[in-house]
Amino acid sequence: MNRFSVLNPSVHFSHFDFSILSEADRDLLANTHTPGDRDVPRRPAASRLRQSSYPADFIADAYRSSTIDPWRPGSADSNKTGPPPFKPGLKFYLAFSALAALSLVVALDGTSISVALPVIADELNGTAMEAFWSGTSFLLSCTVFQPVYAAFSHIFGRKALCLLAVTLFLLGTIICGLAKDMMLMLIGRTVQGSGGSGIIALTNVLITDLVPLRNRGNWVGVLGAVWALGSVSGPVIGGAFAAPSLWRWIFWLNVPFIAVSIVMVFFFIRLKTPSSPLMTKLKQADWIGSFMFVGSMTAILIPISWGGVQYDWLSWRVTVPLGAGIIGLVLTGFYELKVAAQPVLRFVVFSNQTTNIAYITTALHGMTLWTLLYYQPLYFEGVRGYSPIIAGVALFPATFTVAPMAIVTGVAISKTGKFRWAVWGGWGLTALGVAFLCAIDSETQLTQVVLTDLIVGVGLGM
Repeated sequence: MNRFSVLNPSVHFSHFDFSILSEADRDLLANTHTPGDRDVPRRPAASRLRQSSYPADFIADAYRSSTIDPWRPGSADSNKTGPPPFKPGLKFYLAFSALAALSLVVALDGTSISVALPVIADELNGTAMEAFWSGTSFLLSCTVFQPVYAAFSHIFGRKALCLLAVTLFLLGTIICGLAKDMMLMLIGRTVQGSGGSGIIALTNVLITDLVPLRNRGNWVGVLGAVWALGSVSGPVIGGAFAAPSLWRWIFWLNVPFIAVSIVMVFFFIRLKTPSSPLMTKLKQADWIGSFMFVGSMTAILIPISWGGVQYDWLSWRVTVPLGAGIIGLVLTGFYELKVAAQPVLRFVVFSNQTTNIAYITTALHGMTLWTLLYYQPLYFEGVRGYSPIIAGVALFPATFTVAPMAIVTGVAISKTGKFRWAVWGGWGLTALGVAFLCAIDSETQLTQVVLTDLIVGVGLGM
């Protein structure tokens, strides 16, 4: 009785039905030493674990969740401190550096072009609408492919999909750097976005593979800081190269970072790749659901970009594709829920109300931040007549406050254990600042614009 009651005093032989155990499990329990045994305990042989009808990782997890270490006598409190600390080695730091470098490059590329769009459009004989789509095409493709990358990484392996994403991003960068007209620029930006979407999605997925949950927040925070650094410094870098003879360097500067990242991802990210044959993997992939989702989201986002800018909101060019996209998205959800064997969209992620609210606020946060990054430079250059680099500097109050406020807020939440004040305060300041931005016109004093941007930046950082 001592052998079992010491593991859980509430368990007694009279309450336990041994008939449910297989012979291998009874043999395993009989050879499991506990602090009550006199001899020195030893870990059960691997062969016994393999013979058990329960998975070995299930047994190991059960022991880890206990307050007793069954492999050490007299250690009733030995496991109170939890699992051993996460001690990353050199290969982890190199792999993480690759992910951080990729995040930095995508953030820089997404924001640096914003202040250079007028110069690029003029150099390539493009219209204002084509300049607008140089940014929109990147963000559009960057949005619609993220779930596809994440879902396919379970089938084809994280490393292979990550290398594909980086390669596409490099290819798009080269196309943009060599572009002779706006059509080629739009193609390059679309290819860049399709690669950038994989980098964004798989960076977060790889962190979950490489870092235990207990330590994951710290490393995700580092990636967030790197992304914020790229986002806020991008407009300044883009402004510095926003000249007819220099704007191509906005893209060429990314090439060395991307090339080094490819090498580091290839050599230092060591994850087990699914060993099934290629044809089996191709059959497992949810191709129909992927095409339905990408097509539906594209049909929704493009007319939203057109509405009020290129066409009237009630124009059939807006309402027809928008309605088709919504219907397609509903059909995609039905297909993923009822038909797909390996669905791209797993509806279990929408089963929690708090998580759903987080999804919505994340979308609103992105809409606010990227609108600020893309449209305020146009205001500073087109309305106030600033040069591109001065327009990038004028964004500092909004951009350079995001990362510091995120760090300060994170530390405060860790110290106090309370987060609602940050949520309410951050969104309150953001709403206030955006309301003030709506009142800005050509006669608004620069001081008022700076203070308004400062309020928005602090709110978005929180």
